[in-house]
Amino acid sequence: MTILVTGCFGFIGYNFLNFLDSKKINFIGVDSLVSNSSKILYERFVSKEKIFIFDISDSSQLDKIKNFKIDAIVNFAAETHVDNSIFNPSGFINSNILGVTELLIFAKKNNIPNFVQISTDEVYGSTKNEFFIEESQFNPSSPYSASKASAELICNSFFKTYGMNIKIIRPSNNYGPFQQPEKLIPFSIANLLNNKNIEIYAEGNQIRHWLHVEDTCSGVLKVLLKGKSGEAYNIGSGEYLKNIQVAKSILKSLDLDSGSIDYVADRPGHDFRYAIDFQKIKKLGWSPTKKFDEELPKIIDWYESNLDLWEKDYNAILKKRKKRLGL
Repeated sequence: MTILVTGCFGFIGYNFLNFLDSKKINFIGVDSLVSNSSKILYERFVSKEKIFIFDISDSSQLDKIKNFKIDAIVNFAAETHVDNSIFNPSGFINSNILGVTELLIFAKKNNIPNFVQISTDEVYGSTKNEFFIEESQFNPSSPYSASKASAELICNSFFKTYGMNIKIIRPSNNYGPFQQPEKLIPFSIANLLNNKNIEIYAEGNQIRHWLHVEDTCSGVLKVLLKGKSGEAYNIGSGEYLKNIQVAKSILKSLDLDSGSIDYVADRPGHDFRYAIDFQKIKKLGWSPTKKFDEELPKIIDWYESNLDLWEKDYNAILKKRKKRLGL
């Protein structure tokens, strides 16, 4: 089997490449190398002959790989940070909707037998008490989650209209090594390592469902091999934490106290709680293996040991953040 991994130098995509390599599964990768960290990872990547640099929304570029025998596409390529989508929604529409459409057309035209779209639990929106199942109604709150919901609907149309073998995965909040420093955990760690405070929106009572990226990778492969065509699968861990709890766990690991937290104005449309039922994927024989409290110190160590991979992106994020928030 040869798997085409799009967005292969993003956070989950790169971890998935490493996961496939550990399983001795063949792959080729596509990435547009937007971030500095993705460029560094590409430069260090040993098997460059397996990697193609272009944007999946460019159909003429996709033709570069049409002669490969591809057994499956796993699409991680996406703009993913909610804050960025609020201030630049058009970039998310281009990547997350138009890019997916071009990739589906490519898969159809070249008779690629499997297509896995990586979505998000954020398509369901926020809930106070409910646990969303795969059939729950979409209620996205941000341009990011709306673009991912739209991509799912397009995937579903290709499944129904053309009979393509398409599966959709909705992971909860991922954490782990190689995550871009704009997200909560790496941004908080990066701030502290740069003698700044953690920034928390409002009072930090928003609840997120945390899933280690390695568990996501094993779940993606399980759905690819065992999942049913036309179906969606939630992936979660059952570990729910408030943002303020995450912040305090990071501080504890670094022997710091709550004096190293700054509370900033809440972002527009901030969802309160994401929560999913993931019994469906467990029936395929998958279950999470990582525990947040055990993995967090390892992740902090990773960011301390790999400054060159994230510092340039972090400094660029700081400039954008100050401009947006008026800091």
